[in-house]
Amino acid sequence: MSESETQQFVHADQSLKLKRYPFYANSQLRAWDAADLYLLSEAKQRLEGSGAEAGLCIVHDQFGALTLPLFNYRPIVYGDSWLSFEAIRRNMDDNCLDNSHLVSQTSFDLLSAMPRPDLVIGRVPKMKSQLAALLVALRQWVPQGCELLLAGMDKHLSRGQFELLSEYFGPAEFYPGVKKARIWRAQADSSLTACLPKDNPVELSGYELKLVSAPNVFSRERLDIGSRFMLQNMNLIPERHLVADLACGNGVLGLAYMRQHAEAVVHFYDESFQAIDSTERNLKKNFVGRKAHVQAGDGLKNALIDGYELILCNPPFHQQTTVSTEIARGLFSDCLKALVRQGELWVVANRHLGYHKVLKSLFGNCRVLASDHKFVLLQSIN
Repeated sequence: MSESETQQFVHADQSLKLKRYPFYANSQLRAWDAADLYLLSEAKQRLEGSGAEAGLCIVHDQFGALTLPLFNYRPIVYGDSWLSFEAIRRNMDDNCLDNSHLVSQTSFDLLSAMPRPDLVIGRVPKMKSQLAALLVALRQWVPQGCELLLAGMDKHLSRGQFELLSEYFGPAEFYPGVKKARIWRAQADSSLTACLPKDNPVELSGYELKLVSAPNVFSRERLDIGSRFMLQNMNLIPERHLVADLACGNGVLGLAYMRQHAEAVVHFYDESFQAIDSTERNLKKNFVGRKAHVQAGDGLKNALIDGYELILCNPPFHQQTTVSTEIARGLFSDCLKALVRQGELWVVANRHLGYHKVLKSLFGNCRVLASDHKFVLLQSIN
């Protein structure tokens, strides 16, 4: 496909230019799919004839394919991804829409303080825990009978996800599939009392840490095996003063490093607002008064400083439901710019992803410091 074909979004009488973010010039991936188009058709039928006060909320819009076509309805837009909001803002700029009027919310608490909507539409979140939390938050906010339309591609949906709608929001049904896309519909039932189970902290006995994670944080109920592998080899990582934990999740790697090195100052970065909130909570719980910095954003592009001596990274290889090693490549490029001379990047990753080749091409060097049948611990020096 040509660049114009991957970026020209046409629906009904609207034509927009939409890009994914981060944007890769040679990518064939579009910023929308059949689920977005299906959902827009259903939403516009309900909103037809409504003015700017239609009372619309959009949840988990990935790149703006829902927000931009419906922007005249002044929607409230909720999401957990800094990258998604950046995509929406940039696509609004590219289409000469005033993004200063974008009403965005990044936490359930802030969402509940907004005017109550008549219609909620959006994408089904990837994680069941986030879907359940979203449904509870919406049910407690929207008026009785408020209609909810959630869409996704069939290959990313499950019966277990669908059943959460009637448990946590209200009576639910699913619409016929269109081009392998599906819409789930539910109506708010304020008489429901189902709540989420209480969080159980993950304990790292060897580091005397108790960690909590918000619903949309990866591996929230247990330590993920990649982080576990790095922790098992933490003694190999040198002691440094100024350290970054990139793609930090709940902060496990940086917090463990802080426990081992009392003088280290660690800065935590992630694109998930819930990850950042979880890290802040874990800092307060485990390190009262200890100096640290926590920030949401795109890698290290807006880092507090550009002189880290050490960066720890357990990089993601998904953006929403799309598998991509480009995300890690972008993070590694940020590290190259953010490290001091002789500064070190330590990466834990699935060995099949071949990140040692990426790191060697960027840094000119890469060593495998530890490995097992699934993971490798890699070191590159600036």
